[in-house]
Amino acid sequence: MSTLKKELTGETGEVAHAPQRAWSPQVFEDIEWRRFEALCETLFGQAGVRTESQSHGADGGVDIWLYSAHSPKPMIVQCKHWRRKPVGVQQLREFFGVLKANDLQYGTFATSSTFTDDALVFAKANGINAQDQSGLLRLIGTRTPEQQQALLAVAYEGEYWKPTCVNCGVKMAERKPKEGGTPFWGCMNYGKTRCRFKLYTVSDR
Repeated sequence: MSTLKKELTGETGEVAHAPQRAWSPQVFEDIEWRRFEALCETLFGQAGVRTESQSHGADGGVDIWLYSAHSPKPMIVQCKHWRRKPVGVQQLREFFGVLKANDLQYGTFATSSTFTDDALVFAKANGINAQDQSGLLRLIGTRTPEQQQALLAVAYEGEYWKPTCVNCGVKMAERKPKEGGTPFWGCMNYGKTRCRFKLYTVSDR
């Protein structure tokens, strides 16, 4: 069993966990960053707003746009799929800059991890709805059983455990350096477009 696949699950000898049948923190452990973004988009869309997102490429610091018939301006969402590393105040400051650049007062920062205390203070003072893993699970818990199952289906769609290239939007492949060293995830388009994006764990994005 490859080192990369062990890192993906955190368990020796498994490629990926079987999809969970109910919501728990394990779901966030199982999926990669693109599935997390798709999950967040579906979750917020269930509230009755229209959503827009893109699967890859430069996004200007906005992962999801939310449009409500009751508001003249959209809301924006940034997603950070981290496992255990907390989101710090630097990331919140950068997101605040994106809000100002788009002439917006409010936005949501969603993470599969947690926030530092400083980040939470900054978010509260600057109109940022900071949703950590626990908050997302509580929000999911307010949905109907059918909606919760629909969210699980989104989270576990396709090769949910294999990371997606942020540049090309395609699944990545395991690579081993010719000179030896740590295996990594490399873009499948490396030989076609020379994309050099790589990850050493599924949570680097």
